[in-house]
Amino acid sequence: MQFSKLNFLLLGILFSIATLTSCKKDEVKPITLGSSVTVTNTFQSTAFTGGTELAIEDLFMVDAGSLAATSIVSPTVEFPAYLLNLYDIDISESSISFTVVAEANDPNYGTLFRELEAGTTDRYYLTFNNSQSVNGFTSSNSSVNLRIDSDKILVVEIGEGYDFKPGQNFTITLD
Repeated sequence: MQFSKLNFLLLGILFSIATLTSCKKDEVKPITLGSSVTVTNTFQSTAFTGGTELAIEDLFMVDAGSLAATSIVSPTVEFPAYLLNLYDIDISESSISFTVVAEANDPNYGTLFRELEAGTTDRYYLTFNNSQSVNGFTSSNSSVNLRIDSDKILVVEIGEGYDFKPGQNFTITLD
């Protein structure tokens, strides 16, 4: 009788160990699907703004905040044709992607397509309604950086050397 109690005890211990070791810790994604995110844009250039960072609305001479957009992070493109048809911006649980959708003859951007010069930074502030878990990143374009201002604010910085032209795209992979 003692032998079978010992067998049950050992079986119980083995089952417990097997259960605990087979359970994987839930992987935390850097971005949470269903989060609300607002994108705003600023531009800073020694040539165009005297080195001052200005809201894009100031450059387009439109009402403050009128070019901001809010969406919910989902499996679809969150910001199609953002900023007067300049970029498609797609945010997933583990990446942020931008694609220039403006055409070469676009009335707003056609004359601005070029390789960005030194002293120029185009910033996209992504402000989330709740905390995200972004700890780091890699960028597919050496002229694109991600600044992590807080657990709710990420800033995509496009700078010197970026080939600003139709069809250009980049992806920031998040850790």
